[in-house]
Amino acid sequence: MSSKTDNVSPHPIALSIAIDGPTAVGKSVIGRALAQRLQLRFCDTGLLYRAATFAVIEAGIDVEAEDLVINFLPNTNITLEWKIPEEPLVSIDGIDVTQKLRRPLIDSSVSAVAKLAPVRALLVERQRSIAGLAPVIMVGRDIGKVILPEARTKLFLDASIDERAKRRHADEIVAGRSVTFEQIKTSILLRDKSDSTGHRTIRRDQVFEDQIVIDTDSLSESEVLDRCINIYADKVSDQDV
Repeated sequence: MSSKTDNVSPHPIALSIAIDGPTAVGKSVIGRALAQRLQLRFCDTGLLYRAATFAVIEAGIDVEAEDLVINFLPNTNITLEWKIPEEPLVSIDGIDVTQKLRRPLIDSSVSAVAKLAPVRALLVERQRSIAGLAPVIMVGRDIGKVILPEARTKLFLDASIDERAKRRHADEIVAGRSVTFEQIKTSILLRDKSDSTGHRTIRRDQVFEDQIVIDTDSLSESEVLDRCINIYADKVSDQDV
């Protein structure tokens, strides 16, 4: 005899994909490609922190004024929406700010906002709310550990420092920015050091037992993508989706 819960669909978070990994390992590239292939919404958690920083600056608040930032952001409505799965649009109080979030001032200010524990708690809640509406492919830091621990598919992408610097350098050249490989490598090493607090999953020795590590050094983008899709197919049955 079947139970009443036999035909209950899994919660959207269970069907989501959590992708962690260090800086410049290709989380966003793979996340967007997966979103396109699987037709799941792509969510880069860094966009929400950038949006929060943008809102603070636009309000004329000094990002170093911690109490003002903490009191301001709960009343700011930061939302994501999708016209196509791989490209989230970010709005603040109903105004699309997506194209304004990569400005140099945001780059240099976001860490001051993101380091605040009340801000992180607020945005984690909003990230979980997004994933609770429909399955997502979420990338960032501590996705599988803190934000979507219920996700069946938890991936950790890894690569050597030289490979990460090589990829980031290529991106910068394509974007028309003049920067050397050594400058990029130094920047990534500094970011790794900054992230090495002991509380964030940025190294493979920190992953949970249900996270699957994919070493991307010797893999092409399409090979990484195929491996991720195969893992997802193993974790999620046809009846679930």
